[in-house]
Amino acid sequence: MDTTIFSRKLKRHKGGRADHGGAEGRSVEGSDLISRLPDCIIFCRKPKRRRGGGADRGGAEDCSAKEGPDLISRLPDCILGTIVSLLDTEEGARTAILSRRWRHIWRSAAPLNLDDCLQDFYMDSQRAQVISHILATHRGPARRLALRFHGTPRALSHYDDWFPLPIFDGLQELVLRFPLAVDHPKMSASALRFASLRVLDIYNCTFPVSGTAPSFPCLAYLSLRQVGITEEFLQGMISNSPGIDAMVLDTNFGHRRLCLSMPRLRYLTVSVRCFDRREEVELDDLVIQDASSLERLLLHEANYGPSVRITGATKLKMLGYLGTGFPIIQLGDSIFKSMVPVSLVDQFSTVTILALEMPEPNLKVVIDYLRCFPCLEKLNIKFNVNIWTSLEPGLHRDPFASIKCLDHSLETIVLQSYDGLKTHVEFAKFFVMGAKVLSVMKFCCRRVCTTRWIQNQQTAQFGEKSFKACSVCFCK
Repeated sequence: MDTTIFSRKLKRHKGGRADHGGAEGRSVEGSDLISRLPDCIIFCRKPKRRRGGGADRGGAEDCSAKEGPDLISRLPDCILGTIVSLLDTEEGARTAILSRRWRHIWRSAAPLNLDDCLQDFYMDSQRAQVISHILATHRGPARRLALRFHGTPRALSHYDDWFPLPIFDGLQELVLRFPLAVDHPKMSASALRFASLRVLDIYNCTFPVSGTAPSFPCLAYLSLRQVGITEEFLQGMISNSPGIDAMVLDTNFGHRRLCLSMPRLRYLTVSVRCFDRREEVELDDLVIQDASSLERLLLHEANYGPSVRITGATKLKMLGYLGTGFPIIQLGDSIFKSMVPVSLVDQFSTVTILALEMPEPNLKVVIDYLRCFPCLEKLNIKFNVNIWTSLEPGLHRDPFASIKCLDHSLETIVLQSYDGLKTHVEFAKFFVMGAKVLSVMKFCCRRVCTTRWIQNQQTAQFGEKSFKACSVCFCK
């Protein structure tokens, strides 16, 4: 890349004179510069040819005359440092080669965003050397730290050297991810000393067995995946972090039951991605009390999972995937057993997005769900071929009773693992013909969708008239 020009369109005054955004005879404040940031960035890779054969090398004078001054470089160091800190580590370091003005910005950028995003072929010793050099030369505080070491004892020893550094005293985001090839290395106790954390993302490691649970009063996002942690430690850590509004619990072990009160929780994901039970203790029962702010509940990709009981979820908007792997799902006083509704006390009028996962098309079960969610706008159904459990009969209802969401609100339907079998066709045809406001019908197929096969699905099996009212899409 030969030249980088930050440009803004010139404004013309009456008389044809161009306004280059300058400020003759007066000083320019930082706030004025921010409001006058460029509209576009022009990257000049090849020199332009002038008339007569001479090459235009993109000199500063010529660029200034055509594109205006470099306004972004006039910003104070503190603002430039904040902008650079929002970039990835590699991208932020590359800003040092833009010009002399930018050379020192990244090293003193406040705060630092340090992300170990090196390729896998770099050894742990090389990663440690690069990170140690950055921490030694950087003069500002750190905002985010993301490490992906292989988890060997020698590599983990660097954590005890880095975490106590003053540069991390105000750390807001901590991401620690270890490859699955390593058998759950033990997390350093110093990694939990940051009371200012807003994001904590841990993958494939083991928390300390003893000691008091840490307190994160500012924590908003907690993600624990493939993590070993005791019930007392996890429950204490969550209780000491009252501001959590998003939480991910994925295939963890070391605890059987969790009972939490989380009035600020807005997003919750619970999943189990294993086919067989581990020898370690795993979660069997999850209870969330006073979930008055919960809007999204995702329970997906589970061949077996815990029972989930949630009370007070009066603002729930998204629910799924409800599958056979969860023994009991209880929302308020309504109970779903192995995804089949067995006791329905309330209708969930706030839910607009629902996702179901079933071993085979079962229209009766789906109809029971549609009656539970009268304001449903989007329905996603996945036929999971890895699930061998048969669905039990659901509630006995009048088959001719009207379904409110089919008549008034259901606009989008997505069918995953669609094969075009007779059972799949009849299942889909019910919605194509019965959903009065349906606008989008999407089929995600496991087979190659040839043009002839798609035409057969649309005409021979469904009929042309069925597709005129909505947009239909077939994809692999």
